[in-house]
Amino acid sequence: MDRLKMRNTFLPLIAIFVIVNGLCLYFQDKLLQHQIAPNVVQGGNGLLFLLATISAMMHYRALKAENPHAFVRSIMGATVLKLFSIAGAALIYIYFSGKARSKYAIMVCMALYVIYTIVEVAGAYRLNNEKNGSR
Repeated sequence: MDRLKMRNTFLPLIAIFVIVNGLCLYFQDKLLQHQIAPNVVQGGNGLLFLLATISAMMHYRALKAENPHAFVRSIMGATVLKLFSIAGAALIYIYFSGKARSKYAIMVCMALYVIYTIVEVAGAYRLNNEKNGSR
């Protein structure tokens, strides 16, 4: 797998990150009117981008391995990493924000999680198909 294939895997993640942050900055006043804290959405977006990037690198390394079980282990490891990281971040935010927490911002972050997961899995699936010659 060459750099072009890796770039095609990471470009959608970077695009989502930039678009969401741009929208948060541009519509900051509108978000605040709807009780959505833009800084929480941006923080969640940053965390999800970081986790999706780490997961994609784990999948890429696993696909280069000779052992076919390495890819399954990378998927499971990435899932556990995301679970504990996101749960920890959510609990820390809820604990420290107290009554001022933004429930709608947490829901937006949950939607972003689904989007990042779909893009990440599609990229891993594409790389796996290209590796195995299924195209």
